Amino acid sequence: MKAEAYQRQLVLYLNNRSFGQAYEFAKQYVKEYPDDMISHFLLAKSALWTENYQETVVEARKAFNLAKNEADMVMCAIHACIAYYRLQEYSKGFELLLAMDRIRTCEETEQLSFLFSLALGNDAEARKHFEAMMNIDSDAAMAFLAEIAEGAQFDYDKMFRKTDRF
Repeated sequence: MKAEAYQRQLVLYLNNRSFGQAYEFAKQYVKEYPDDMISHFLLAKSALWTENYQETVVEARKAFNLAKNEADMVMCAIHACIAYYRLQEYSKGFELLLAMDRIRTCEETEQLSFLFSLALGNDAEARKHFEAMMNIDSDAAMAFLAEIAEGAQFDYDKMFRKTDRF
């Protein structure tokens, strides 16, 4: 099967929220195309949705290392960081984001950096990332802060939809 056929089928599974099927199919894709960044990314994405966070980290980092452009690196890092957050491995996620600082930042990486900073008890760093969010989109930053302050659960689905645009 060609890589493009795997990709199309995986996108259908993910769009239909058939995460278990996507996960199993993505493992086949990686086995068939082990040097393909997209195969590892789609396995990471599927693993994340099936709450296989350790595998998400491994596959997202593999995809990150195979990425050829900054947008792909950002997308892979965001998925890895969400898994790190779910695993409560805040320092590992924050370290990955710090390494990304020289690549490029976006609203999602700043939000994650803000959350990791809070989880690590680093208020000064959290303030820095909140200010960066304000510079990107002040309305979105204030809405994000309000959600967090109200104790709302972080909306991973919304972040995934936004990162898929990369």
